[in-house]
Amino acid sequence: MTATAESGIQPQEVCSRAFALMRDKQHAEAEKLLANCLAKTTDPVATALFHSALGVCAKLQGAMKAAWKHYQRAEKLLPEDPALKLISARLLIEEFAQYDQAIKKGEKALAKVPQNPVVVHHALVTIGEAYGRKGDKRRAIDCLCQAMAGDFQGFVTTKNVDFHLVEFCLAKGWEPTLCRAFLEKAHAFARSVQETDWVLLIARMLAAFPSVPDRVA
Repeated sequence: MTATAESGIQPQEVCSRAFALMRDKQHAEAEKLLANCLAKTTDPVATALFHSALGVCAKLQGAMKAAWKHYQRAEKLLPEDPALKLISARLLIEEFAQYDQAIKKGEKALAKVPQNPVVVHHALVTIGEAYGRKGDKRRAIDCLCQAMAGDFQGFVTTKNVDFHLVEFCLAKGWEPTLCRAFLEKAHAFARSVQETDWVLLIARMLAAFPSVPDRVA
C-alpha cells in the first residue's frame, strides 16, 4: 500500500511492525505505535487497518469490548471488506454469544465475494458455528457440508482451512463420520500443497479420532 499523502505513513509496514511486537508480547508498545499513526492519518483505509490491528491487540490482552469497538470502526470505514465482517462475527460468537448478529455478518460476507472460495469457506464455518451454538444442528451440519464441498480447491495454504465448526461438531458428538471426512479432505489438501507440518498435525488428529462407520465420499 502506498504511503498516506499527509504523513508518509505506510499502513502495511506499521501493522507488520505492530504484529511483530504483539508476537513478542509487547502489547503496550504495539498499541502506542498504532495509536500514534492513527492520530496522524485521515486516510480511511489506513485508519481502518490501524483500528483492525488495535482490535487484535486488545483481544490478545483480553479486552474484548475494546476489541469490538475497534473492529466496528474498521468495518464502518471499509464496509465492503468481508474479512472485517468475519472477524467481528467471530468475536460475537466467542465472546458475546450474539449468534443471530454473527449469522447476519457471516451472510453479508458471503454475499460480498461469492466467487472467493476461502471467504465462502470461512463465512460458512462462521454461520454454521453460530447456528450450532443456537442448538440448530441441521443448519450447522449443512454449513459443514458446504464448507468442505469443493475439497478446498482454490485455497493457497492449509492455513486457509477453518477448523472451528468441525471442532464444535465433534465436541457435540454431531455427525462424527462427516467430521472425519472434513479432516481427511484437509489432510489430502495439506499433502497436495506439501505442507509437512499440517500433514503431520492433521494426521495426529485423525489418529486420535474415534472409530466411525464407513466414510462419507
